[in-house]
Amino acid sequence: MIQLEPYKPTWQTTATDFQDRLKVTLQPWLTTSSHVGSTAMPQLPARPIIDIAILVTNLTAVAHALNAAPVPNQPNTYQLTFDGQLINILIFVDEPAYQQVINFRDYLNAHRTDGRKYTAVRQTAAQATTMYYANKADFVDGINGKAAEWLKTKDDHEHHDRTVRAELVNMCFIKNPTTGEVLVENKIDAQWNGLTFPGGHVDPGESQLHAMTREVFEETGLKVRNLQLAGTVTWVENAAGDVSLGTLYTTSDYTGNLLAGSYEGAISWQPLSALTPDKLAPGISQVLKVFTDAHLHEAFWSYDDDQLRVE
Repeated sequence: MIQLEPYKPTWQTTATDFQDRLKVTLQPWLTTSSHVGSTAMPQLPARPIIDIAILVTNLTAVAHALNAAPVPNQPNTYQLTFDGQLINILIFVDEPAYQQVINFRDYLNAHRTDGRKYTAVRQTAAQATTMYYANKADFVDGINGKAAEWLKTKDDHEHHDRTVRAELVNMCFIKNPTTGEVLVENKIDAQWNGLTFPGGHVDPGESQLHAMTREVFEETGLKVRNLQLAGTVTWVENAAGDVSLGTLYTTSDYTGNLLAGSYEGAISWQPLSALTPDKLAPGISQVLKVFTDAHLHEAFWSYDDDQLRVE
């Protein structure tokens, strides 16, 4: 029975090394080569045999030069061992046929659902070793058809304009390691008031971490270190998809003298239990969940939402 194995990065390394050797061995006839088949699909299990497709100008001369054994029931396919690894060499003189196996690989790498179906088909086919190729042939033909249609529109999907305006912001959850209290600001903005956490905007050309440490110092007088990424918060601002994208950090490592307040509002240490939704600024209760729950990584506000969702 044929066994399927989890993907191994060494397959790609071996495939690359072998193709370098082919460039020398088959130099008079080799047009191009590519690593194909399941060992070139990192998301899928594979038979531990590397498939290398080659496009050549003289099939007979190449077959002789390879000094490899023909694979039964696989036309123009030869097998040999390279650095202890079994390799199948698929020889093509017809460029469209060669391109088809490339397209098959690329389609399954881009479509995980069909990739999982392919795995199921191969697992069933593997029960009858002598009929392995025949038993998966219909599925392969179907994928070849899908791949051909996919390629017709692939460029349209990949190259349409995805540009949106993104305003970069940040926020920091600073916890006193001794008392467990959290540093908050009492916002006095007429349109957005209540308790929130230190943060602000990223200046043009500024890194996220630099912006975060700068904003905290400006608003609180504290110098924070060892910032840990907690997640993100995203507000979709309009139907065009423009966003405010916030990076959320946590730390318990800081020095300095706390300011009484800033232009943003009064600053104080508060017990976590006091940060109830009625006291927090709009949306901050959801952001607080991302800060405090290791299983949550994002707060998100779609253009059609009426509140932040956490995921």
